[in-house]
Amino acid sequence: MRGSESAPVFPPKPPSEKLLCTIAHNFCRDMNPTAFEEAGCAVCGQLTILQELTPLRDLTFPLDILERDGVTQMERGFDDRHEAQEIEGPVLDLACDSVCVECEEHLSKGVVPPLALANGFWIGPIPEVLQGLSFAEKLLVARIRHNRCLVRVSSGRAKMTGNVIMFSNPMLKGYKELPPTRAELEDVLAFIFTGPVQPTPDDFARTPMLVRRNKVADALAWLKINHRD
Repeated sequence: MRGSESAPVFPPKPPSEKLLCTIAHNFCRDMNPTAFEEAGCAVCGQLTILQELTPLRDLTFPLDILERDGVTQMERGFDDRHEAQEIEGPVLDLACDSVCVECEEHLSKGVVPPLALANGFWIGPIPEVLQGLSFAEKLLVARIRHNRCLVRVSSGRAKMTGNVIMFSNPMLKGYKELPPTRAELEDVLAFIFTGPVQPTPDDFARTPMLVRRNKVADALAWLKINHRD
């Protein structure tokens, strides 16, 4: 059997013009931005490939089933003393203008998609006061801390480890007095340096350890007015 097999030809023949055209066509098709660019779904908020999105204006069925009470809330300013008001209409991500295939399939059958924002997943746009918070600042405004992290400088490098135990944060201590005293701050946040190398000023100045008291105060003030808890 082996003797009847023909030996492979080397070097192989150059690819034909048809094969070259096929390779170039498939490459251009796969590298087209529409093949990998993503946008958010207005119903569930998940990133989806553009090819799998349908514009809201092209839908042929109403979105009344996405209207829910007690899910949305309009943002209130620091000086706003009025009661919280809901956003009228279907619960959608207003920053998106399309619907993914899965949500469209459920809606066409008159069923609310399982991951729809109307099912209590709506959180609204992130306000400016909650953007750009450092690691330590996020801990100071959180209701609970879900991990403990350790910065190691024994080898001259920074390394972070953590667990998933949840503890309640005494936010009131930080909200009533900024900056809080060292004793009160230790109940919320503590950095421990281990190893034979003493921490340097550069270690103390690293971003995860920086706390801007005005940033924390503004974040807590916004959460006090707008957060339902």
